[in-house]
Amino acid sequence: MYRALQTDFESLPQLLAARAGEIGAERFVRDAEREWTYGEFHARVTEVAAGLRELGVGQGDVVGIVLPNSPHYLEIWWAILWLGAIFNPVNPALTAREAVGILSDSEAVVAVCTPEAAAGLAEHRDELPKLREIVAAEGSDPAAPLRGRGSVGDHANVGPGDLCAFVYTSGTTGRPKGAMLGHGNFLANAWQLGEPLPLSRGDTLGMVLPLFHVNAQLVTTVIPLVLGAQVAMWERFSASKFWEEVARFEPVTFSSVPTMLAALLHAPGADEAEANSLRFVICGAAPLSPALFRRFEEKFGLKIMEGYGLTEGTCCTTINPFTGPRKIGSVGLPTRAQEVRIIDEAGDPVADGTAGEVCFRGPNMMHGYYKRPDANAETMVDGWVRTGDVGYRDGDGYFFLVDRTKDMIIRGGENIYPREIEDVLQEHESVKEAAVVGRPDEVRGEEVHAVVALGSGDDVVVLEQHCRERLAPFKVPTSWEVVEELPKTSTGKIDKKPLRERLAAASG
Repeated sequence: MYRALQTDFESLPQLLAARAGEIGAERFVRDAEREWTYGEFHARVTEVAAGLRELGVGQGDVVGIVLPNSPHYLEIWWAILWLGAIFNPVNPALTAREAVGILSDSEAVVAVCTPEAAAGLAEHRDELPKLREIVAAEGSDPAAPLRGRGSVGDHANVGPGDLCAFVYTSGTTGRPKGAMLGHGNFLANAWQLGEPLPLSRGDTLGMVLPLFHVNAQLVTTVIPLVLGAQVAMWERFSASKFWEEVARFEPVTFSSVPTMLAALLHAPGADEAEANSLRFVICGAAPLSPALFRRFEEKFGLKIMEGYGLTEGTCCTTINPFTGPRKIGSVGLPTRAQEVRIIDEAGDPVADGTAGEVCFRGPNMMHGYYKRPDANAETMVDGWVRTGDVGYRDGDGYFFLVDRTKDMIIRGGENIYPREIEDVLQEHESVKEAAVVGRPDEVRGEEVHAVVALGSGDDVVVLEQHCRERLAPFKVPTSWEVVEELPKTSTGKIDKKPLRERLAAASG
């Protein structure tokens, strides 16, 4: 295990107890319908913990949550932590079969779900031998079925090395894997990312991303707790209503993915948007094209702090500074107590400016994948996490991502990185979204295929000429597809898997 980062707390429940004792009367979380102080949130957590304990949940047990964002989600999640149990978030948009796959793999003993998800799980009980209770959470107080008699006063005696979450990867490159994260991982990464963010006690952070994803868990829940800040929750992201919510909640920042920023540029009311409370935007989860970066900053007058990280590193590994040099197109510098390096196929470090696989290590790196020694051996090598991302470091120590190794297109022996082409497409004002994938070809192995969503009347002839003026001939797409919207993952990233599957099926 890599050396620990010294923090003031041993566990997440200890952090909550400390904040409730220090600033219990100050507001912690709110949404459109309710708001709770730190003290009120702490009390609700201990009551729900009592209900979970009555269901037999104890230290080390896994509890699944299949719910949309709300303050009630937070109290159930932290009640799980209060008991020393393990939080297993599941996307509520998954089919019953998909949710069952995750909850079966994690060996959850209780699942707290929407009524629809609860019904779906009930139909598959024979596939969930460890699951003892399915709790349907609904109504104005979804946590009511879990509110116990009395409360659990003292939190479990857990420390930095104890597990607190199984967060499953999206599965876009294979079967979902449960990243095992500990209390120390969350606390370390909260301090690592909280340090460069220009935030202080009492500031409001907007939670737009879903809580089944580590970004919302760390950036807009744990970091506010560390700082004594506030959380304003959207139930879900809506570009058409986004600026109304900003006016209502007055956040100083929100955490986003590139597709959200692109949608906000073209959203109704964007030209009149009032962003006075916002100081900056955090962006990650997928590469942000330089063209979109410039358009957003110029239009709204907001700094973008682009970062990079994986669930396997809790959330964040690198980020561009708010003050000092920011490099457009870069994912920034490593946060404190993390090391990042670029390696070649043999596993040896490469020189600055040379592309290779991005690897990292630090106190935020996961304990491993649950019950997946094969995946652990492939991903965690000699104390480093191998990310599968291709990037390079410049002479100033800033990191740049080129692409995913699995996304690379090999055309007649030439290695082509789709992101380079996507960035060129995004430079054209008519392009709202773009994805480039390999199309099977008998002669060259693969050809370059572009899928674009357009915001004006331009056609692919114009885009092809745009590419020819900026790219080597072998990189220019040889086939095109215009769509209304590109497929997305549950966290808003463009999902290339269905695009590849459709092309593979068409090729016979």
